[in-house]
Amino acid sequence: MTTFLPRVATALALFLPAVSAATVDDGPRDGEPAWGGCFSTGKEEYEIDGKYDIALQEGETWKVIWSSALIEEPNLGLPWLVCRRNQDADLKAAAQAEWDAHKAAGEEWLAERRRIDEIAGKKKPGDIAHVETTHFYIAWGVPKIKTADKKSYNEWQAAHLYAARLEEMYANFQEMFGIEDGNNLRNKHHVYVFDKLREARRVMPVYTGLIGDTTVKRAGGAKKESALVTFRDKSLYPSDDDFFRHLTHSMTHQFTSVFYDIRWFGPGEYGLTPPWLNDKYGWLDAGLAHWFERRQAGSTDTYCIREQDTTDRWKGNDWYKNVLKAVRAEATPKFAEVATLPTQALNAKQHQFAWSWVDFLMNNFDRKQMGVAMKLAKQETRTGDILKEAFGLSMLNFESKWIEWVLVDYAEKAKADSEFWYPGIPFR
Repeated sequence: MTTFLPRVATALALFLPAVSAATVDDGPRDGEPAWGGCFSTGKEEYEIDGKYDIALQEGETWKVIWSSALIEEPNLGLPWLVCRRNQDADLKAAAQAEWDAHKAAGEEWLAERRRIDEIAGKKKPGDIAHVETTHFYIAWGVPKIKTADKKSYNEWQAAHLYAARLEEMYANFQEMFGIEDGNNLRNKHHVYVFDKLREARRVMPVYTGLIGDTTVKRAGGAKKESALVTFRDKSLYPSDDDFFRHLTHSMTHQFTSVFYDIRWFGPGEYGLTPPWLNDKYGWLDAGLAHWFERRQAGSTDTYCIREQDTTDRWKGNDWYKNVLKAVRAEATPKFAEVATLPTQALNAKQHQFAWSWVDFLMNNFDRKQMGVAMKLAKQETRTGDILKEAFGLSMLNFESKWIEWVLVDYAEKAKADSEFWYPGIPFR
């Protein structure tokens, strides 16, 4: 859950200064006048303008480290000033050194991030908002968004909004599957969002080594950063919810890709190389991405650059009814055949069944077992053995139990006569 820090803070929790000095005093010490608490610390409280509240948010597992908006705030986003009344030269110098170190570190960080503005072809610095949180670098170049609750956000506000959403999604993903940061190749994901395709296409090859007309990604590994570059294509994603749903799908691929702990292997063992599920476990790779996307908004329109971006989406958008009808007609793909395909070989129909197979496992077993299944896949375990070890199923009874479940569960959902019945999760 995202919370907001008070505008007057008592410790420097948002940033990582190079110098550690005294902390803000919470009041005078013995012998000090009642109004002179900062005489013992060298610092006095500073109230940050309420318009920056969205930039001060944090969650249980994350915080804002740097923000271009806060760095440009009159006091650099710090909740304290060097005490103007203090006559103690040493205290004053220590506080000033900490303030100066923070300023220098912030300017260095922002200068490095501004390179992205130049690469994208922006005419002046500041056209792109930058935020660094515990697990994300966000570069946001969309001038304005409006959310479902009719609230409008400018560039830097939207950057913080999406940083919070993605951090909450990250925490949800990790908790659901029993994953810790130590199990990942990378725990920092770079997300670059632009308003125009031409801007995104300038940045794509620099940060992902790829170029495309929609979203491109580099999965991230031992020597490569996890990076995603996209633009707000309003023809595909007209609303804010649509666009975040698209990012939800894409970031699921990123999260599953970096889940690879070298401690799982003995000397000379490497398992799935590279450790991306899409190479040998397409049903699991695509199924999970679609599952999280549908969980977010009840629909699926995202097909990544490595997925078949076909115009044939196989039936309508109500995947429950599509799968149910196929099961009733005994016209389903055979799991044993699809399970051997990489993600890029799956057709539109197979994508829907990959999602449904994952849906069955996620709703009938402890979800941490899906974390076990992903680990086994990274160890290049045969799919039949993955089902047995993670879920206690054989290839045959997996398919038969899935059919039994679909005939009951999806039939109930079909009776609701709604394509968008599925409750979303609070990623925002």
